[in-house]
Amino acid sequence: MKKYFEETFKVNKKNLATKKALMQAIIVFIILSSSVLFGRFDLGLTAVLGSFSNIYVINGSYPSRIRKVIVVSVMLSICLMLGTLTITVPFLYALILGLIGMIAHFVLKAFQIPGPSSLFFVLTYSVASIMPIMPEDFLNRGLLVLCGGLVSTIVVIVDAIFNHKKPETESVLNIFKNLAHLTKNFSGKTFDDARSDTLNSIHHATNTLTTANTFWNKNKDYNRLLQLKGRAEAIWSSCLELSSKGYEVLPIEISESLKYIYKRIEGTETLDYLPIDYTGEDIYISELADLINNTVKLLNESDLQLDKQISYRKPMYSRIINENLSKDSLVLMSSMQYGIILFASVIIAFGMGFERAYWIPMSCCSVLLGSSSLSTIQRALQRTVGTIIGMLVAVLILVFEPNTWTIVILMAILMGTAELLIAFNYTIAVMFITPNVLLMSAAITKHFDTYLVVPRITDVIIGSAIGLIGVLIVGRNQASKKLPKTINNTLRLQANILHTLFSSNKYQHNIADSTIIREMHTEIMNTKAMYQAALNEMDNNVKKVEYLYPIIFTVEQLAFTLERAYEKGNISTLSDQSIGLYLTTYENICKKVVFNTSYEPIELPQLKEFTSIRTELMKLQSLSSNKLDKKTS
Repeated sequence: MKKYFEETFKVNKKNLATKKALMQAIIVFIILSSSVLFGRFDLGLTAVLGSFSNIYVINGSYPSRIRKVIVVSVMLSICLMLGTLTITVPFLYALILGLIGMIAHFVLKAFQIPGPSSLFFVLTYSVASIMPIMPEDFLNRGLLVLCGGLVSTIVVIVDAIFNHKKPETESVLNIFKNLAHLTKNFSGKTFDDARSDTLNSIHHATNTLTTANTFWNKNKDYNRLLQLKGRAEAIWSSCLELSSKGYEVLPIEISESLKYIYKRIEGTETLDYLPIDYTGEDIYISELADLINNTVKLLNESDLQLDKQISYRKPMYSRIINENLSKDSLVLMSSMQYGIILFASVIIAFGMGFERAYWIPMSCCSVLLGSSSLSTIQRALQRTVGTIIGMLVAVLILVFEPNTWTIVILMAILMGTAELLIAFNYTIAVMFITPNVLLMSAAITKHFDTYLVVPRITDVIIGSAIGLIGVLIVGRNQASKKLPKTINNTLRLQANILHTLFSSNKYQHNIADSTIIREMHTEIMNTKAMYQAALNEMDNNVKKVEYLYPIIFTVEQLAFTLERAYEKGNISTLSDQSIGLYLTTYENICKKVVFNTSYEPIELPQLKEFTSIRTELMKLQSLSSNKLDKKTS
């Protein structure tokens, strides 16, 4: 229990979202102050719900941010309209709330959009319960939320006008920064950590660049970034090959040149560059040096050719949804769990006679944001402690009976501060969220009485308890049970790709439209999410889960190399006997992960190209045959 109390006030100083907090405060102030000036503060309180759309604008290119803020604004508007229409029918109200929570959670998790998940969709729907019961007014309320969303959209667009190239540039810059660190530390744990960071930065850059072309069009700077990312992937692939051949130290000029590249991208380095002059006889180092020198030439080329063919994968939203509708999908499983528990919380709230107790489903929703049973316990504790302290702050505010302009300023400050601290520490953030929501509730209902404090604390405790009990009953150890199967699915897809690459039975393929590559990406994402959830579940074998991590990490590294090989095509063919050994190896590892069956490791034939595939598979055999036997049985 001591650990949970320590986690309650643990802070992460790197996660202070200063710019985002300022934008949120500005949006709230613009909406509320405008409504005061027009003499309709009540309408501003409704419109401010649309400002929550800005909270979902995290990372990514500005075109994707603008799309998100528009879509979220529309969805928030629909949520309030549905809440207004269904509040008179308790069972239907509870059912719709559960569906909103489930659908929003599923979509946001499927698209890997960080942030508060379905929290603000649930909040916007629930606010209808404290508004005057006027179903006929649903359209006006929806339009007001859209107006608030329009203010958020305008603020994001203004930000984009001045900074629209920054996310794409930084995403590519981070790849080279990680490569510089990796090549300087080419062995040991530091190297393994750098491998993981480099691969994550490549994935992030891919997502950022493929959603950015709306603003860049065929601009040569955008074309240059795409080509630089491609060169970075080639350098990364070359580094993996060198590591697989046993290299533990690279010439210092390699990391220094990569450092020059990322400093040049961020604009802190001049055009002057001293090319790597490698005079040794090692052909592999020579090839890497040439690759880096050519990358610098591309970076400094003033007259970049725009007709170079660049293949990149555009996001296929419908396919992402379909792939996450699998019965083995953690996203689908957790979303259904989420919806069921939210539905139950509203039924309990109505059944126990709590009048318009929207804080019960809200607290339940907040607790359910924990990714596992243990993190749910932590979240419940944080929510309860933060709410109690926040209520005391609210009492101090309400005692002075603030006027309208004071409420406007306080709500803007509280909303901005909460956004600033939400990733810094959830407990502290709730201390600012609670008085803000209570001020909004008091302003909407026009009851500025401190007697509301005790019922609200009671609602929070009950809602948190419902969420916690629901997770413990519905999803106690689901992730740890499904984890081996998700690893197995990824391995079988990789075996299929390997057969396509090296067997005599090849076929034409296009990396930009390859279904199997996309499926592999989805399975890896699902596996990593499943691992994190399984690690913190109650009553599971923690050591068994922990020892699966090196296998998951190696599988992810293999995926990158296989994709590079798939993209290149025309790989040297292996004999049927050799390809059979590789496929048998994959099958052995699959059975070991799922059924824990013993097998003798196979000495795999050498590959002429992409030798790290063999190295990683040999490592996988060692990891699965040794660690699973000795550590988890």
